[in-house]
Amino acid sequence: MKSHQFAGVERRALLKAIAAVSGAAIFRPFGDLMAQTTKGRTGRGRIDVHHHMLPPLQPNMTARQYTPQVSLDEMDKFGTESAILSLTLAAEYLYDGTDKAIKFARETNEYGGKAVQINPKRFGFFASLPAKSVDATLLEIEFAFDVLKCDGVALFTNTGDKWWGDPMFLPMFDELNRRNAAVFFHPTVANCCHNLAGLGDGVVEFDFDTTRTIVSLLYNGVLSRCSNIKWIVNHSGAALPALAGRVKDRTPGATSFSNGKFNRTEGKNDKIPNGTFYELKRLYYECAHATYPMPMAALRALAPPTQFLFGTDFPIEPTESTVQNFPVLRLPADIQHALDRGNAELLWPRFK
Repeated sequence: MKSHQFAGVERRALLKAIAAVSGAAIFRPFGDLMAQTTKGRTGRGRIDVHHHMLPPLQPNMTARQYTPQVSLDEMDKFGTESAILSLTLAAEYLYDGTDKAIKFARETNEYGGKAVQINPKRFGFFASLPAKSVDATLLEIEFAFDVLKCDGVALFTNTGDKWWGDPMFLPMFDELNRRNAAVFFHPTVANCCHNLAGLGDGVVEFDFDTTRTIVSLLYNGVLSRCSNIKWIVNHSGAALPALAGRVKDRTPGATSFSNGKFNRTEGKNDKIPNGTFYELKRLYYECAHATYPMPMAALRALAPPTQFLFGTDFPIEPTESTVQNFPVLRLPADIQHALDRGNAELLWPRFK
């Protein structure tokens, strides 16, 4: 049996006990958060579903000196009541298929689980998965949900050379579907596409890659197959709302040409029996750094307000980048409430 495989209930019980130990060395950066559980809170604030933790074990983030208190201070400043933490800028560490990646996922999840244990009303967390190791991924799902009680999983939008519609990932999605899990996508850049046209990755490629992975899931039938998963798309849908019509019209097998005209089937085929727009409209869309009038107009044209969620991308992006645009949007009060927290409360009732 490989080192990353865990044998039976006895092993899981041991891991649960380890996760519960508040003095473990990995969690020392948390400081005295217990006394901060109610600091600065008034009313019912927003629920941020795109909010990052930066564990000290993450090599490219150590200089930021992050602790969960950094998040709490920012949340208090901007009226955010709860945040679901997830990893950022770490796809290369998670998806290389090695035992090191498996260990990295485990330690990251223990860090997130500890933040929630200390402050359960203010924090949730999305688990990270070493997706290219199928057996280890299924075991990590079991540990993250059953022991750490995660609020879903976070996936980067590609694994370097594969997008999520690839059949190798079906066992993972089938298990997440069985658990009615939330799956949040965070953008990253594939091996093919760094520094295209001399642009930084975050300029356009992040949103293009988000769009690629959603279309990959759609065209390969994963969205329709795993209909119990609550899929969450970043950045108000990235390029997807603007391209949704083309995605529908180019759905494989859904368009034919005869008698001098195109015949279209609303993007339906054997893998998308309910049609492309049906699948895209039932995804959830969080709005981090994408509340400008242009992306929000495109998103509102695609999906109903029941699918909107609040996000900030903090601490990679300042919270102001998202919240400063709400006054310009002038959303109706019921839509603003649904985006701020109402829809998130339905997905995660424990935050009510």
